[in-house]
Amino acid sequence: MKTQMQSQSGFTLIEVLFSISIFSIAILGLISTTNSVSLHQRGADEMTEATLIASDQMEAIKRVSANEPVGGVFGFEHFVNDQTGGYLASYSAPDNFTRVLTETSTEDPDLPPGVTRTTTVSIYPPAAQATEDFTLPADIHMVEVQVNVSWVSPTGTTKNTAVNTVLQRRQFIQ
Repeated sequence: MKTQMQSQSGFTLIEVLFSISIFSIAILGLISTTNSVSLHQRGADEMTEATLIASDQMEAIKRVSANEPVGGVFGFEHFVNDQTGGYLASYSAPDNFTRVLTETSTEDPDLPPGVTRTTTVSIYPPAAQATEDFTLPADIHMVEVQVNVSWVSPTGTTKNTAVNTVLQRRQFIQ
């Protein structure tokens, strides 16, 4: 009988348990890596969406401010006007050189939930503030526009992205 037992081949119970535990540890490592990749992918998606929101707002502003040759109500003059009917009429006025509009997802249905978009228009360059301000829109030659989009990520971190540009009054020679 002893010769039969010794001639049998196979794995012992200890070897099988040891290999199962090694395999389990490897699988747990892969699962945690998958969760990490998923979290980073969600963050990249949020950043892309925020950048698109900021870019869309910036392009809308550029369209309004660059529409001078056709006449009508649009153009740089309309854009820098904060009086009734002007583009900046809904913006707050912390001083004579800056106009700010902050929109949240509860106010603007085009924004995703939890997103805040802040658009700031300032006289540019700052040295020009000595002679130009929003009380006389016809005297403004350049403005800097900044669109800032902020949101809270699923991890609870507040994140933001910004898009800036400088717009100049175009001079047309007739």
